[in-house]
Amino acid sequence: MEGRVVLQCGDCDVVDEVVGEIPDEYIRSFEAAVHRHGWVPRPGAKPGPLICRDCLAASYEGHESVDDKP
Repeated sequence: MEGRVVLQCGDCDVVDEVVGEIPDEYIRSFEAAVHRHGWVPRPGAKPGPLICRDCLAASYEGHESVDDKP
């Protein structure tokens, strides 16, 4: 059985496709997508869209308090 899903960043236009025979190829495809764009769940979202590493760094770094980021 083949699985297929399109990941789209909730904050920008980055898109990845995860596709492959379940479970092995599908898992490897997801791992490759995470490596390419650093997909993570948006902080605080339940459940929420995934966002890419660039949006995570741009939108959330240092926002907990002013002292977090030098």
